Amino acid sequence: MLKISDFSKLSHISIRMLRFYDEQGLLKPSEVKENGYRYYEATQLMTALHIHYLSYLGFTTNKIRKVLSTYQDGKDIVDYLKIHLEELRDEQTTLIEKIDSLTKTIDKIKQEDTLMNYQVEVKEIPGKMMMCKRAIIPTYQDEGLLWKELMREIHENNLNVNIPNDSTCMAVFYDDGYKDKDVDVEIRIAVEGKYSDTPTIKFKEIPSVKVASVTYNGGYEHITEVCIHIANWISEHGLEICGPDFSIYHVGFSQTNDPTKFVTEICYPIA
Repeated sequence: MLKISDFSKLSHISIRMLRFYDEQGLLKPSEVKENGYRYYEATQLMTALHIHYLSYLGFTTNKIRKVLSTYQDGKDIVDYLKIHLEELRDEQTTLIEKIDSLTKTIDKIKQEDTLMNYQVEVKEIPGKMMMCKRAIIPTYQDEGLLWKELMREIHENNLNVNIPNDSTCMAVFYDDGYKDKDVDVEIRIAVEGKYSDTPTIKFKEIPSVKVASVTYNGGYEHITEVCIHIANWISEHGLEICGPDFSIYHVGFSQTNDPTKFVTEICYPIA
Protein backbone atom coordinates (compact mmCIF):
# COMPACT_ATOMS: atom_id res chain seq x y z
CA MET A 1 0.00 0.00 0.00
CA LEU A 2 1.20 3.51 -0.77
CA LYS A 3 0.51 6.60 1.29
CA ILE A 4 -1.03 9.44 -0.71
CA SER A 5 2.23 11.41 -0.47
CA ASP A 6 4.23 8.53 -1.95
CA PHE A 7 1.59 7.87 -4.58
CA SER A 8 1.71 11.57 -5.50
CA LYS A 9 5.48 11.49 -5.99
CA LEU A 10 5.38 8.30 -8.03
CA SER A 11 2.51 9.42 -10.25
CA HIS A 12 3.65 13.06 -10.57
CA ILE A 13 0.13 14.13 -9.62
CA SER A 14 -0.33 16.60 -6.78
CA ILE A 15 -2.07 15.56 -3.60
CA ARG A 16 -4.67 18.25 -4.29
CA MET A 17 -5.45 16.68 -7.70
CA LEU A 18 -5.56 13.18 -6.23
CA ARG A 19 -8.17 14.37 -3.75
CA PHE A 20 -10.07 16.00 -6.61
CA TYR A 21 -9.93 12.74 -8.63
CA ASP A 22 -11.28 10.92 -5.55
CA GLU A 23 -14.18 13.39 -5.24
CA GLN A 24 -14.95 13.01 -8.97
CA GLY A 25 -14.87 9.22 -8.82
CA LEU A 26 -11.92 8.94 -11.21
CA LEU A 27 -9.33 7.48 -8.87
CA LYS A 28 -10.50 6.43 -5.43
CA PRO A 29 -8.01 5.31 -2.78
CA SER A 30 -7.84 1.60 -2.20
CA GLU A 31 -8.33 2.26 1.51
CA VAL A 32 -9.13 5.20 3.76
CA LYS A 33 -8.09 4.78 7.40
CA GLU A 34 -10.18 5.97 10.34
CA ASN A 35 -7.83 8.92 10.69
CA GLY A 36 -8.65 9.93 7.09
CA TYR A 37 -5.32 8.89 5.60
CA ARG A 38 -5.63 7.67 2.00
CA TYR A 39 -3.73 4.66 0.70
CA TYR A 40 -3.38 3.41 -2.87
CA GLU A 41 -2.37 0.16 -4.51
CA ALA A 42 0.71 0.27 -6.73
CA THR A 43 -1.44 -1.08 -9.57
CA GLN A 44 -3.41 2.19 -9.45
CA LEU A 45 -0.37 4.09 -10.73
CA MET A 46 -1.21 2.96 -14.27
CA THR A 47 -4.75 4.30 -13.91
CA ALA A 48 -3.28 7.58 -12.65
CA LEU A 49 -1.06 7.67 -15.72
CA HIS A 50 -4.04 7.14 -18.02
CA ILE A 51 -5.93 9.94 -16.27
CA HIS A 52 -2.90 12.20 -16.71
CA TYR A 53 -2.72 11.44 -20.44
CA LEU A 54 -6.44 11.99 -21.00
CA SER A 55 -6.40 15.21 -19.01
CA TYR A 56 -3.44 16.45 -21.05
CA LEU A 57 -5.43 15.72 -24.23
CA GLY A 58 -8.16 18.05 -22.98
CA PHE A 59 -10.69 15.42 -21.93
CA THR A 60 -13.20 16.65 -19.37
CA THR A 61 -13.64 14.92 -16.03
CA ASN A 62 -16.91 13.35 -17.19
CA LYS A 63 -15.26 12.16 -20.41
CA ILE A 64 -12.32 10.64 -18.52
CA ARG A 65 -14.70 8.84 -16.16
CA LYS A 66 -16.60 7.41 -19.13
CA VAL A 67 -13.41 6.25 -20.85
CA LEU A 68 -12.07 4.58 -17.71
CA SER A 69 -15.36 2.82 -17.03
CA THR A 70 -15.70 1.64 -20.64
CA TYR A 71 -12.13 0.64 -21.44
CA GLN A 72 -10.54 -1.58 -18.86
CA ASP A 73 -6.88 -1.67 -19.84
CA GLY A 74 -4.23 0.24 -21.75
CA LYS A 75 -4.82 -1.63 -25.00
CA ASP A 76 -8.51 -0.77 -24.98
CA ILE A 77 -7.71 2.86 -24.27
CA VAL A 78 -5.19 2.92 -27.12
CA ASP A 79 -7.83 1.56 -29.50
CA TYR A 80 -10.21 4.27 -28.35
CA LEU A 81 -7.57 6.99 -28.72
CA LYS A 82 -6.83 5.81 -32.27
CA ILE A 83 -10.47 6.42 -33.14
CA HIS A 84 -10.30 9.80 -31.42
CA LEU A 85 -7.12 10.57 -33.37
CA GLU A 86 -8.86 9.91 -36.69
CA GLU A 87 -11.72 12.18 -35.62
CA LEU A 88 -9.22 14.93 -34.81
CA ARG A 89 -7.52 14.47 -38.18
CA ASP A 90 -10.89 14.84 -39.91
CA GLU A 91 -11.52 17.98 -37.87
CA GLN A 92 -8.04 19.20 -38.79
CA THR A 93 -8.76 18.73 -42.51
CA THR A 94 -12.05 20.61 -42.16
CA LEU A 95 -10.34 23.36 -40.17
CA ILE A 96 -7.57 23.72 -42.79
CA GLU A 97 -10.22 24.01 -45.51
CA LYS A 98 -12.05 26.67 -43.48
CA ILE A 99 -8.81 28.57 -42.89
CA ASP A 100 -8.05 28.44 -46.62
CA SER A 101 -11.55 29.67 -47.49
CA LEU A 102 -11.34 32.40 -44.87
CA THR A 103 -7.95 33.54 -46.19
CA LYS A 104 -9.28 33.69 -49.75
CA THR A 105 -12.38 35.58 -48.60
CA ILE A 106 -10.21 38.14 -46.77
CA ASP A 107 -8.09 38.58 -49.90
CA LYS A 108 -11.18 38.98 -52.09
CA ILE A 109 -12.72 41.57 -49.76
CA LYS A 110 -9.42 43.47 -49.74
CA GLN A 111 -9.55 43.49 -53.54
CA GLU A 112 -13.11 44.87 -53.67
CA ASP A 113 -11.97 48.49 -53.61
CA THR A 114 -9.65 47.79 -56.52
CA LEU A 115 -12.35 45.95 -58.44
CA MET A 116 -14.84 48.71 -57.85
CA ASN A 117 -12.41 51.14 -59.51
CA TYR A 118 -12.86 49.39 -62.85
CA GLN A 119 -14.63 51.63 -65.32
CA VAL A 120 -17.83 50.45 -66.96
CA GLU A 121 -17.76 51.08 -70.69
CA VAL A 122 -20.83 51.34 -72.90
CA LYS A 123 -19.93 50.06 -76.34
CA GLU A 124 -21.22 48.31 -79.44
CA ILE A 125 -19.87 44.80 -79.95
CA PRO A 126 -19.78 44.46 -83.75
CA GLY A 127 -21.55 41.58 -85.46
CA LYS A 128 -19.40 38.83 -86.94
CA MET A 129 -19.45 35.26 -88.22
CA MET A 130 -18.78 32.86 -85.38
CA MET A 131 -18.30 29.15 -84.86
CA CYS A 132 -20.53 28.13 -81.95
CA LYS A 133 -21.01 25.12 -79.68
CA ARG A 134 -23.77 25.10 -77.08
CA ALA A 135 -24.17 22.50 -74.37
CA ILE A 136 -25.17 21.85 -70.77
CA ILE A 137 -22.05 21.58 -68.63
CA PRO A 138 -21.87 20.36 -64.98
CA THR A 139 -20.78 23.73 -63.49
CA TYR A 140 -19.36 27.06 -64.58
CA GLN A 141 -15.90 25.79 -63.65
CA ASP A 142 -16.24 23.04 -66.29
CA GLU A 143 -16.33 25.46 -69.23
CA GLY A 144 -12.87 24.27 -70.24
CA LEU A 145 -14.39 20.86 -71.09
CA LEU A 146 -16.56 22.54 -73.71
CA TRP A 147 -13.57 24.20 -75.36
CA LYS A 148 -11.72 20.87 -75.44
CA GLU A 149 -14.76 19.19 -77.05
CA LEU A 150 -14.92 21.93 -79.68
CA MET A 151 -11.26 21.49 -80.59
CA ARG A 152 -11.66 17.72 -80.72
CA GLU A 153 -14.73 17.93 -82.96
CA ILE A 154 -12.97 20.36 -85.31
CA HIS A 155 -10.19 17.81 -85.70
CA GLU A 156 -12.51 14.79 -86.04
CA ASN A 157 -14.67 16.54 -88.69
CA ASN A 158 -11.60 17.78 -90.58
CA LEU A 159 -12.97 21.33 -90.48
CA ASN A 160 -10.58 23.65 -92.26
CA VAL A 161 -11.76 26.77 -90.46
CA ASN A 162 -10.02 30.11 -90.92
CA ILE A 163 -9.58 31.52 -87.42
CA PRO A 164 -7.74 34.88 -87.50
CA ASN A 165 -4.95 35.50 -85.00
CA ASP A 166 -7.00 38.31 -83.46
CA SER A 167 -10.18 36.24 -83.39
CA THR A 168 -12.72 36.91 -80.64
CA CYS A 169 -13.37 34.04 -78.20
CA MET A 170 -16.34 34.24 -75.88
CA ALA A 171 -18.79 32.30 -73.74
CA VAL A 172 -22.49 33.13 -73.52
CA PHE A 173 -24.48 32.15 -70.41
CA TYR A 174 -28.14 31.49 -71.21
CA ASP A 175 -29.63 30.53 -67.85
CA ASP A 176 -32.04 33.06 -66.31
CA GLY A 177 -30.21 32.95 -62.99
CA TYR A 178 -27.14 31.50 -61.35
CA LYS A 179 -27.10 27.69 -61.28
CA ASP A 180 -25.06 25.34 -59.12
CA LYS A 181 -25.14 22.65 -61.81
CA ASP A 182 -26.32 21.90 -65.36
CA VAL A 183 -25.26 25.25 -66.80
CA ASP A 184 -26.41 26.26 -70.31
CA VAL A 185 -23.37 27.73 -72.09
CA GLU A 186 -22.44 28.51 -75.68
CA ILE A 187 -18.84 29.11 -76.64
CA ARG A 188 -18.01 31.12 -79.76
CA ILE A 189 -14.97 31.80 -81.91
CA ALA A 190 -14.95 34.44 -84.65
CA VAL A 191 -14.11 32.96 -88.07
CA GLU A 192 -13.68 34.20 -91.61
CA GLY A 193 -15.58 32.59 -94.45
CA LYS A 194 -18.67 30.41 -94.81
CA TYR A 195 -18.94 26.88 -93.47
CA SER A 196 -21.48 24.08 -93.14
CA ASP A 197 -22.81 23.13 -89.73
CA THR A 198 -22.03 19.82 -88.09
CA PRO A 199 -24.46 18.12 -85.68
CA THR A 200 -22.90 19.98 -82.73
CA ILE A 201 -21.03 22.94 -84.27
CA LYS A 202 -23.00 25.82 -85.74
CA PHE A 203 -21.72 28.67 -87.90
CA LYS A 204 -23.84 31.78 -87.64
CA GLU A 205 -23.74 35.52 -88.06
CA ILE A 206 -23.95 37.05 -84.60
CA PRO A 207 -25.58 40.51 -84.73
CA SER A 208 -24.02 43.54 -83.12
CA VAL A 209 -25.11 44.30 -79.57
CA LYS A 210 -24.87 47.27 -77.23
CA VAL A 211 -23.34 46.33 -73.89
CA ALA A 212 -22.12 47.65 -70.57
CA SER A 213 -18.76 45.99 -70.04
CA VAL A 214 -15.75 45.88 -67.79
CA THR A 215 -12.36 44.58 -68.89
CA TYR A 216 -10.15 43.37 -66.06
CA ASN A 217 -6.85 41.59 -65.53
CA GLY A 218 -6.59 38.49 -63.37
CA GLY A 219 -8.14 35.11 -62.68
CA TYR A 220 -11.75 34.13 -63.17
CA GLU A 221 -12.35 34.17 -59.41
CA HIS A 222 -12.97 37.92 -59.77
CA ILE A 223 -15.92 37.50 -62.15
CA THR A 224 -18.60 37.64 -59.44
CA GLU A 225 -17.34 40.95 -58.04
CA VAL A 226 -17.06 42.46 -61.52
CA CYS A 227 -20.59 41.33 -62.41
CA ILE A 228 -21.94 42.95 -59.24
CA HIS A 229 -20.15 46.18 -60.13
CA ILE A 230 -21.64 46.21 -63.65
CA ALA A 231 -25.12 45.39 -62.34
CA ASN A 232 -24.98 48.27 -59.86
CA TRP A 233 -23.80 50.64 -62.60
CA ILE A 234 -26.63 49.57 -64.93
CA SER A 235 -29.20 50.14 -62.18
CA GLU A 236 -27.74 53.52 -61.20
CA HIS A 237 -27.98 54.72 -64.81
CA GLY A 238 -31.59 53.64 -65.27
CA LEU A 239 -30.77 50.96 -67.86
CA GLU A 240 -31.95 47.38 -68.16
CA ILE A 241 -30.26 44.10 -69.03
CA CYS A 242 -31.85 42.80 -72.23
CA GLY A 243 -30.07 39.55 -73.02
CA PRO A 244 -27.75 36.85 -71.75
CA ASP A 245 -24.43 38.03 -70.40
CA PHE A 246 -21.22 36.88 -72.01
CA SER A 247 -17.48 36.94 -71.40
CA ILE A 248 -14.90 37.82 -74.05
CA TYR A 249 -11.54 36.20 -73.41
CA HIS A 250 -8.92 38.61 -74.76
CA VAL A 251 -6.15 36.66 -73.04
CA GLY A 252 -7.00 33.24 -71.64
CA PHE A 253 -5.73 29.68 -71.31
CA SER A 254 -4.94 29.48 -75.02
CA GLN A 255 -2.36 32.24 -74.58
CA THR A 256 -1.01 31.69 -71.07
CA ASN A 257 -1.21 29.33 -68.09
CA ASP A 258 -0.72 32.23 -65.67
CA PRO A 259 -4.18 33.43 -64.44
CA THR A 260 -2.70 36.75 -63.30
CA LYS A 261 -2.12 37.56 -66.98
CA PHE A 262 -5.69 36.80 -68.09
CA VAL A 263 -7.63 39.66 -69.68
CA THR A 264 -11.39 39.13 -69.54
CA GLU A 265 -14.23 41.42 -70.65
CA ILE A 266 -17.57 40.89 -68.92
CA CYS A 267 -20.48 42.11 -71.06
CA TYR A 268 -24.17 42.69 -70.31
CA PRO A 269 -26.48 43.62 -73.21
CA ILE A 270 -28.37 46.79 -72.29
CA ALA A 271 -31.30 48.84 -73.48
